[in-house]
Amino acid sequence: MTTMYDKLLQLSLFQGLTLKDFTSILSKVKFRFEKYQAGDTIIREGDDCKRVAFLLDGEIMKKTVTSGEHPMEVNEWFTAPLTFELSSLFGLQTTYRSTYIACTDASVMWMHKRFLVEELNIYPIVDMNYRNIMSAQVQRMNDYLWSAPPSTDKGYAARFFLQRMEQMQGKKVFRALRADLAAHMNVSFNKISVVLPELQKKGVLTYDRGVITIPEAARLKELAE
Repeated sequence: MTTMYDKLLQLSLFQGLTLKDFTSILSKVKFRFEKYQAGDTIIREGDDCKRVAFLLDGEIMKKTVTSGEHPMEVNEWFTAPLTFELSSLFGLQTTYRSTYIACTDASVMWMHKRFLVEELNIYPIVDMNYRNIMSAQVQRMNDYLWSAPPSTDKGYAARFFLQRMEQMQGKKVFRALRADLAAHMNVSFNKISVVLPELQKKGVLTYDRGVITIPEAARLKELAE
């Protein structure tokens, strides 16, 4: 039977901690546990990120919407364990970038971020895990920014989709009209009208009336490299 310790140990922030460490943490840090039903909104875009949220059980959908005159929505599905937007805790903007909705019954553990600073940082493994998580995100963005551009239009489109995904695992759905998608990619409408059918023929995505479904992001990565 999976214990609470086992579930917490699967979270990237807590990996490497011992049961003794967890017992000490639980005596000092106030955690709040909440249950959500399918369809419930757990976090809304723009909410203040004052607490760290951990998905312990269930499946959720992350919805990210662009601003501006060319609407685009990106949906990603995740299963537990998951930590929500550690990057939004500190910095210039401390609000959530995305909305998170429960797809099944879900269990979420909440912790005020002051405990991360005042209590958890005394454990070197937690501090190192946090640094590694943040560094990995920055390195991933730098890889896309400074690596050689794809040599084909299909590769360029594949990289565009990949850059807007948090993880490779799980189904992804992009919602955008072709004209809006072309504007985001900075290419002509004719070009995007050719590339999408080509990617669909390769089986890496499907496109129907403004809905692009990507079942396996790993296949896009092969084209983008």
